[in-house]
Amino acid sequence: MSVAFKELGGSPVEKYTLGGFNARRSFLIAWEDRDAFAVEVLGLAVEHGGDVWVNYPGKETVFAYSLRYEPFDPESVDRQEFASLAEGLNSYSGSYAKAVVDYHTVTPRDRDDGPENELGTHLTYRMLFSAEDETVPPGGWSWQDAPAVPLADDYPLKKRVPRTEHHITWHQVIDPPWTTIHQLQGAVNQTEFLSCPAGTLLFEGAEANKLFRAGYEEGASAFCWAIRYVFRERSLKYAGEVYGWNDFYRPEPAGWARVTNGSASMYDEADFLPLFQSIPSE
Repeated sequence: MSVAFKELGGSPVEKYTLGGFNARRSFLIAWEDRDAFAVEVLGLAVEHGGDVWVNYPGKETVFAYSLRYEPFDPESVDRQEFASLAEGLNSYSGSYAKAVVDYHTVTPRDRDDGPENELGTHLTYRMLFSAEDETVPPGGWSWQDAPAVPLADDYPLKKRVPRTEHHITWHQVIDPPWTTIHQLQGAVNQTEFLSCPAGTLLFEGAEANKLFRAGYEEGASAFCWAIRYVFRERSLKYAGEVYGWNDFYRPEPAGWARVTNGSASMYDEADFLPLFQSIPSE
């Protein structure tokens, strides 16, 4: 690092949790070097795994993610009088700043069977579950001990079908694929995705949250996005097979099968990988 620094006594403080490794380090730097030190620790544009995002020593998946400054000697202040709160700051010229750097564990992607993370981004994963009762027409069903006796036409036959929500959040995205999100919303997976068989995963939509990046240039701060994608799984198991969103029950021959109008199914099929590919603005 080009900025001179010294680690203070009592630093570091390390913490091991079920959520990963966390740590805090405290440094002494020249007061005038605050911005330069921040750039070296966090970078002008945080790139996960890149040289500008500092690793915790000895831990490849632990990165600096926040930085706080305070005067090391508050009594050495050159007190200033300003006409406006936006005009300036107290000066500690010739004195020092205490820099507190927090680190935490960041993995490139949580699931190996999911999409690849682009350079400069990382992917986190969460899963939720629910279930719905699906009404099944009684036609084609009979009693096991009396196979010749079909169910009555008004028999209330229902099947409990699990609905698993897969949430993938794509962090530090500079140029999200907005058009692709609109185009693929409401489609099902064309091929296996997150270990879900083709046709069983419905892309419901996305939430986008703006995040400010660690830039220290003049003017407005640059920002990126955290995009949370929600996929809903419908994996209906029947007779050793798995059926998805385009499959429905029919009485004759009895069982689940895909419905079509001759040219299309109920849900379009699509490749979900473009959802995780940035499209730089022109």
